[in-house]
Amino acid sequence: MGGHYIVIIRISIATVESSMLKEVELRKLQMTGGASYTVSLPKDWVKQQGLRVGDVVAVLPRSDSSLTLVAHEKMPSAGDKSAEVTLTPSKDQDREEILRVFVAQYLAGYDVVRIRFPTTTKPDLRTYLREAARRMFVGSEIIEESKDELIVQCLSSYGDLPTPKIVSRMSLIAKLMLRDAVESLRSKDHALAEEVIKRDEEIDRFYLFIVRQLTMAVLNRSLIQEIGLSDPRDCLVYRVVSKSLERIADHATTIAEMSTRVDDPLSSRLGEDLAKVSELTSSVLEDAFKALARVDGSVANGSISSAKKLERDAESIMDKLYDYRLNQKTMVAVRLALESLKRVSEYSEDIAEMAINLTARRRQLF
Repeated sequence: MGGHYIVIIRISIATVESSMLKEVELRKLQMTGGASYTVSLPKDWVKQQGLRVGDVVAVLPRSDSSLTLVAHEKMPSAGDKSAEVTLTPSKDQDREEILRVFVAQYLAGYDVVRIRFPTTTKPDLRTYLREAARRMFVGSEIIEESKDELIVQCLSSYGDLPTPKIVSRMSLIAKLMLRDAVESLRSKDHALAEEVIKRDEEIDRFYLFIVRQLTMAVLNRSLIQEIGLSDPRDCLVYRVVSKSLERIADHATTIAEMSTRVDDPLSSRLGEDLAKVSELTSSVLEDAFKALARVDGSVANGSISSAKKLERDAESIMDKLYDYRLNQKTMVAVRLALESLKRVSEYSEDIAEMAINLTARRRQLF
């Protein structure tokens, strides 16, 4: 025990009418054996955890100067059976409903998902779920498959793909998707539009993996640093940021799909106007991420100001669309593309606001 420090503070929150009051149970720090400091543990807590004299507990230091006390047997491990779940869909469920439940188990952090099929299940359901897992889940492998069962294992460890690195990758993909989507619309390039649409799947995979990471970090705070974050509150920030990027990619896909609705390539003047708005959109997004990476409120506010200008420019182009003498289909396609660029700027504002929020973070959680 020499040199080890064990401290536990019990905090309970009591609600009194409209205000929240904090009740803190104070316990005195004592010296034991001249080398170790100890604090007695609440008897009720010990009983709830099923602990006895001589049992081992884990003490986890936190970045906020607090300690978390966990019964050692409840620490997560690779062989923990709680990391496995079994699904038994009924014959009345359609495949989309089953897939949603399947995805929910992945997001909840299960490492192994077993799906046991009713005897009357058609083989195409198993194929559908197998391909969905490979397409949607990072690091997933089919470790067993039969007519009655499908077993999927998620192999990626959290440290291999830290959240900030994934978000940075997502932002780069989203920015390139926007550029290529607008170009596909300007030149009526269907092949380029198809590439943009396919890249949206990569963004979705990363988004689901981040949600999985953040869910596990909330359940087990020892994972906070392993996934590349320094504070539990960062989980909320990256949840908002990753969702914003997922939506930005969706709007890039919408713009690419518009290229199939135009009968001819856009005129050079309209194409140039659209390209300017697109370039400003990419700049706003890039500045928002610079602000987030640096926790720089000044850069964030500059990004928000540029976003407001972008929205005005897009409105201006929409107001003069009739001057370009477009047919109805092309006019609708261009208008929808401009609306999507405006929405992208709004999501970029959300990211910039997250950066500003980080600058106002309090040191203490309680």
